[in-house]
Amino acid sequence: MLFGADRNITRVDNTGTTFTQRTKVLPWPQNRAALGYAGQAEIGGVPADEWFNDFIGRNSCFQTFEALAEQLRSEVERQRRSDEGAQNPEALIIHLGGFELRAGIHLPTIWLITNVWNLVNGQYCDFRKEFKKTDEFWHQQYKHTHLPPTEVRDYLGGLASKHSPFWFHQGFDLGTFNILEGFVKEAFKTLCDPRWGLGHSLPCTLSEWESQVRMSVLTYGAYFSAYKGQGAQFVGGGADVVSIPWPEQ
Repeated sequence: MLFGADRNITRVDNTGTTFTQRTKVLPWPQNRAALGYAGQAEIGGVPADEWFNDFIGRNSCFQTFEALAEQLRSEVERQRRSDEGAQNPEALIIHLGGFELRAGIHLPTIWLITNVWNLVNGQYCDFRKEFKKTDEFWHQQYKHTHLPPTEVRDYLGGLASKHSPFWFHQGFDLGTFNILEGFVKEAFKTLCDPRWGLGHSLPCTLSEWESQVRMSVLTYGAYFSAYKGQGAQFVGGGADVVSIPWPEQ
């Protein structure tokens, strides 16, 4: 399981728009879980990554991902309500994921915690004070395939072997990102075609997939660097990737 993100944090005040760099993906101790976020970059008066690191420290041990997701949803909603007061809510999208035992088998789980209640043409809309949580992997994937737990890993491995891994994208202007990411994916497939003899091969290890995620993020950052003005570098500043290996049964 991989979490990747750029590092640019946008701050807008009466002096204009400025950008700093901070991580947007964070690991739990001993690879128990990982968290990534997009949107609002300050919680409780501190940078969001600091607030999330404090949450991780207080919840380094947890029983189930559902309970952890509910704890995170509740605390984030309470703090953001306090931060915003009567102001309109700012979008915050959080992914929380890892592996947990189901029917005696380690399977992936990815929870979405967000106050964004709709997405239209790649643009987020309907921001609310209320945060919701959903088990996105099982909601989006399992309900369509109806796979028994014993077949999930092989199914996901089959997708990855075709260079079409199952994943979620969140961020600024998703429509543009998805098109650019698709272009990079197809270009890399061509690079790996043995007919050209270029010495490339499709990724098959977690480390190689980390490089793929990093390349996708950096490509999107390059788009902003090339086509957007100095005050519109909403994506950039490098890339961070956190990975969790599939536990041995």
